[in-house]
Amino acid sequence: MFNDKSLSDRKAALLARMTNHIRQSLDLQEILDATVNELRAFLQTDRTKVYRFDPDGHGQVVAESSAKDRLPSLLGLHYPAEDIPLQARALFVKARTRSIVNVSQQQIILNSLSTPPPTLDALTVEEVLQQPIEEIISRPVDPCHVEYLTQMGVQSSLVVPILHQQELWGLLISHHAEPREIDTEDLKVVQVLADQVSLAIAHSALLSQAQERSQRETIINQMTALLHMPRRPEEILTTVLEQAIKATSSSGGRLYLTSTDGTMPTYLYTYGKQPYQSELKPSLLENHPVWQATQKASTAQPDAPTPPKAEATSDNPALRVVVDLEQEPRLHKLIEQFTSIRGLMIQPLCYGDQFLGYLTFFRDQIDTESLWAGYEATDERQQRPRESMGKWQALKRNQAQPWSLEEVELIQALNVHLSLAIVQDRLYQREQQQRLILEMHNQTLSQARATAEEVGRLKSNFLTSTNHELRTPLASTLNYLKLLKDRLYENEEELREYIEGAYQATESLVTIINNVLDIAKIEEGQMNVEQEIVLLPRLLQEQCFFANAQSRLEGISLVLHCEVNQVFADAAKMRQVMNNLLDNAFKFTHQGQVTVRAIADSTGTKAEISVSDTGIGVAADSIERLFDPFVQADGSIQRNYGGTGLGLNICKRLVELMGGQIWLASLGLDQGTTVTFTLPLSQPDTSPLDGSLDGD
Repeated sequence: MFNDKSLSDRKAALLARMTNHIRQSLDLQEILDATVNELRAFLQTDRTKVYRFDPDGHGQVVAESSAKDRLPSLLGLHYPAEDIPLQARALFVKARTRSIVNVSQQQIILNSLSTPPPTLDALTVEEVLQQPIEEIISRPVDPCHVEYLTQMGVQSSLVVPILHQQELWGLLISHHAEPREIDTEDLKVVQVLADQVSLAIAHSALLSQAQERSQRETIINQMTALLHMPRRPEEILTTVLEQAIKATSSSGGRLYLTSTDGTMPTYLYTYGKQPYQSELKPSLLENHPVWQATQKASTAQPDAPTPPKAEATSDNPALRVVVDLEQEPRLHKLIEQFTSIRGLMIQPLCYGDQFLGYLTFFRDQIDTESLWAGYEATDERQQRPRESMGKWQALKRNQAQPWSLEEVELIQALNVHLSLAIVQDRLYQREQQQRLILEMHNQTLSQARATAEEVGRLKSNFLTSTNHELRTPLASTLNYLKLLKDRLYENEEELREYIEGAYQATESLVTIINNVLDIAKIEEGQMNVEQEIVLLPRLLQEQCFFANAQSRLEGISLVLHCEVNQVFADAAKMRQVMNNLLDNAFKFTHQGQVTVRAIADSTGTKAEISVSDTGIGVAADSIERLFDPFVQADGSIQRNYGGTGLGLNICKRLVELMGGQIWLASLGLDQGTTVTFTLPLSQPDTSPLDGSLDGD
């Protein structure tokens, strides 16, 4: 059919083409497709395929080239692990040779290309590993396997192992519908072709690792950029959590941040699906022992048979990986809360020895569908696979999804940057708090200094005005007394005038001295009150009677409206309050009227007593300060009207001492003033009859 030279040229061309395919393409699937096409053309067989072993031991046909109407296609079909026994796989790895099946002779030949084959019975894995390779070169074909191939229409089979990193990656297989012998030289070519595929797999693995590393670094860089953006921490952390969940194909997750020293509040950020928690017993998952254990663990301890391993370091503390919650007894109590969540990954966040919180990911259970060999095939030659694999289900429900090593490495890399960002944010917040506290402290000091300066100024003004207020009535009293002593009056009318002048000057002097003494007693907490039921109409009428003289003298009418029968108060202190308020009302009113009114408040427990005038009024920015000691609206008030500025402060202290409140209202300058104070209508159940004011 071919002479030796043309056959040699064909082999060289085949190897050259495969080498070019591998060099020109880094896509493994393209290389596998080219391999089966070239191999079938070279061997001129009916079907060639690449069979790849899955991590769980099952297999799948991932590439195929077949002659039309000769053998049915197997591309994409899955096979159970038992289809190729463990001893057969071990034999492939140990012998590193080709297996030729001649179905008509019912014999398997493991061709070492150098040693004549003896015949042995069926072998176990241990026997394969223990027996010398020379003793297991040739053995009879299992009758079941012969029947299996025969019913599939296969009469000759060539199987070559594909190794990757000294492990069995897959098989390069050629099937023919007729008996077929393959010579040693062709076997060498097929072996070289399998070695080329192994090289392509290694290149593809390196490329995949580089691409995955690059993709992981890109994701980490994007998240790191987010962590340092000038936005609110809550918004940043929520966005980073969302991206991390999507990058790991998780169904949900949560970021729990705490403070071991109690200086920072606890935060919880969530995204996606969360475990169900009863409203009757709400509790943070992070308080569960499984989470707490990761804080104390020094090395990672995976919970499932095949989770990725991750070393714990100072930057990457122990990672908790749970592939299947149902396989973890300690989590059985939580399973009903997790609903459809099946997988769990907990990354404790630490910075040095400082514990920051937990980054948790959830993964849902899934349904998987695999098309097993012969499952829905119509070709009669698939009948035997259909029978032998009938126990396998094409659809599997509620399956756990394993976590890949790449996902673990992504989370651990994120942990480093996330922990650093959290620590930096906390340091910034603490700095801001310290700065705010310092600013508040400085502001308090400034206010205290301003208050002290103001008090000093007011006291200075008070001493100046008091000096004037005391000297004026004292001088008037002495002058009138001197006139009386020297009898320098001409008639009885002038005598009465001198006596009246001396009396008023003395009364003014006594009022000033009493105010000063009252303030001193109040400041020292020595002012006592003796409260009792006071008939309010009678007391107000008496006060208005004493003020009528001044009312007639000033030409200002005085009006009284009293709708309250009684109050619980100290009658003497109440008279002092009314005297001060009426005195101020007449002092600062030039025309109009002064009104005294007493009504019950909206609660019906207190009386509201007010003194209103139509006088000079008060500016809005001065109202609050008028109840401070030594204060009047401005300096001109003191110069024009006199006084020490103690009257309203004394009223405030006395009213509060009797269990009431006092306030001042004015619409503005020249709009009049109303001072209102409250007193209880009756004795409170829990208040003593006597009270005293603590010193300020």
